[in-house]
Amino acid sequence: MTVPEGQRGLRFACQCVSARQSAKSDPWTAVAQHKLLPDGTKEEIINSVAGGPKTVAQLAKELGLSSPSVLTHVRSMVDSELLRESEEMEKRYPAERFYEPNFPVVRAEEREQFEELCGEMAGRFADLFEKRLKHLERVFSETGLAERGWEFADLTQYLYACVQRAARERLEGRGALRPAEEHRNGVAWAFWAEEPAADGGG
Repeated sequence: MTVPEGQRGLRFACQCVSARQSAKSDPWTAVAQHKLLPDGTKEEIINSVAGGPKTVAQLAKELGLSSPSVLTHVRSMVDSELLRESEEMEKRYPAERFYEPNFPVVRAEEREQFEELCGEMAGRFADLFEKRLKHLERVFSETGLAERGWEFADLTQYLYACVQRAARERLEGRGALRPAEEHRNGVAWAFWAEEPAADGGG
């Protein structure tokens, strides 16, 4: 137990650092909370199959590991639904099992296609947030935070997170965002990965 009996417990900046379950947790934090990617080997496997479906034997050769070791990792990742068997490759090679990520992987060139519009939306949000800072600072002055030695600047990341979280919850309620999906092991999460920009930035 991480919270004394009778106490509600704190809600941290990222729920991934807490053992508590929270309905309001960011939808991707369950991957960390439940240690679905607990070590570098699983991440290496995901990075490898993101480039194209691979068999356990291919992964073992590429990563310099034994096939039984890779198989253990792959089975664990299939059970947690981070990996899936590739249907396309199964049809072409029915005697072998090929694995691929069980979540969207956004390629670098696909990122570029979204960037202009996402940048425009981010700019509008940033302008609105900045415009409301004085109002937020007035609200801050009415709290006890300053008396406890904190400055308004210490709270701006918290306030940004509040806005972002509330917006996500509203959009989920409206059906514009798909909420976290409960997987076979009972863990609910949404997950994706993206390739870095071609120049290695971002």
